[in-house]
Amino acid sequence: MPADDSEAVRKHIQVLRETIDRNRNLDWENYRAGHEFTLIGDSKVKVSQPNEGDYVVAVDPTGAVDCDCYISTRPFGRKSCRHMRAVDAHPRL
Repeated sequence: MPADDSEAVRKHIQVLRETIDRNRNLDWENYRAGHEFTLIGDSKVKVSQPNEGDYVVAVDPTGAVDCDCYISTRPFGRKSCRHMRAVDAHPRL
């Protein structure tokens, strides 16, 4: 039987990953091991993870301000997502 790769399932997995990430106290060393950061403009960073894909995080002088992942677009909850927290943890971004 093929795996269910529907949009609803992907969103559910995103919520689970976000819940797990929020309950872990991660710092730069944790994010560095599993994330790749690529500047793609003056105010955008691509955050890549091998098993999860790529997300674009918008930054301003105060830090990460937005992300194109499902978690950041949800109408409730905190705006910050794990991709934004990874960018904020980066010592040079």
